[in-house]
Amino acid sequence: MPGKHAPASPQSFYVSLGKAIGASAGAVALMVAAVLILLGRGGSHPTGSPAIDTRSPTVSTRASSTRPTPTPTRTPATPAPTIMAVSDVTVHVQNSTNRGGLAKRTADQIRAQGYKVVRVDNAPALAKSTIYFATGHRAEALAFQKSFPDFTVLRERDNPGGEILRAVIGADWP
Repeated sequence: MPGKHAPASPQSFYVSLGKAIGASAGAVALMVAAVLILLGRGGSHPTGSPAIDTRSPTVSTRASSTRPTPTPTRTPATPAPTIMAVSDVTVHVQNSTNRGGLAKRTADQIRAQGYKVVRVDNAPALAKSTIYFATGHRAEALAFQKSFPDFTVLRERDNPGGEILRAVIGADWP
């Protein structure tokens, strides 16, 4: 057996290196385990929850009393269009077909829905049943179209007649 001052063999160098690395890794593992145990047992995060949470995330529907929830403020770029009451929307009904009395029958149906029919007459031939709406009254035209889906076309127009909507019955009318 060589003495204390004997020359080191290559094998003893690797054995010493392995022991040193093993001891270091063991020490690090012990420190990490100690920190995890201390944090899991007594230490807590400032919000009251553990610093390391192994539970799966959940969504809570109730408001937290410890943290205020910020309320987002949103300023619309343009104001939302307001819609008039149906009884305030004036409608001019026109028949552009060769079927007699169609504008009057349609005007009666429009009145029954609460619209204010102000005029009923004929118009030059038109292929598609169209709602012409005065500038700024697209929302009213869309609401009207929802009640009367056979008017398939929407068009904005100037308002020479004074009415908000002009419903022109076209050749496609059922």
